[in-house]
Amino acid sequence: MKTISLIILSLSLSLFSFSASAQMPGYGYSQPYAQYPNYAQQSPAALLEMGIKVLQDYLKTGELDSNDKVIMFLDSQLSPFFDFEQMARWSAGYHYVRMNSAQQYIFQANLKKMFFAAFSRVVSAYGDAQPRVEFLPPRRQGYEEVVVTARVIPSKNYPIRIDFRFMQGPQGWKIYDVGTNGNSAVAYYRAFFKNLIRNQGYAGLLQQH
Repeated sequence: MKTISLIILSLSLSLFSFSASAQMPGYGYSQPYAQYPNYAQQSPAALLEMGIKVLQDYLKTGELDSNDKVIMFLDSQLSPFFDFEQMARWSAGYHYVRMNSAQQYIFQANLKKMFFAAFSRVVSAYGDAQPRVEFLPPRRQGYEEVVVTARVIPSKNYPIRIDFRFMQGPQGWKIYDVGTNGNSAVAYYRAFFKNLIRNQGYAGLLQQH
């Protein structure tokens, strides 16, 4: 779990580094949030900045006393920026196509819970971290994929390079993988589930972790 924690930590550090004036909304939080305007028409770079503003605005509320509350926020507010179906396909590999639609749904839901559970622990622990961030020009890889790279510069540590991999679909650009310093969240999950199958069998993919 050390590798995925570093990946999520790096992602979180980059998200926390921007001050936000976005007034986005709802869901019972003290700071109201609104629907994301024209999401499908936004570029990957614009979407990343939008997500940063939403998260930074939430951090200003100070509502970090409950891990469940943080997970609820991440799930309701940041899920639209991620393509968990694509993440599940890459993570499970050829095992994904062997699942029926109900099993795929369960696997996606479990993967999403794992991702946001790790994310929430970092949000709660590092909510006050404010490193400097520099964005590099987006890079297109193929027709449907764009990588947006952020260079995170903590005040007391070495710079961290983070790659946000976006894939274009019917609902616009969405993140399906996050990588830092040569590590990848999807690659980690793929190795994790491969080992899980080896130890617990195919049914292990559908269990909560």
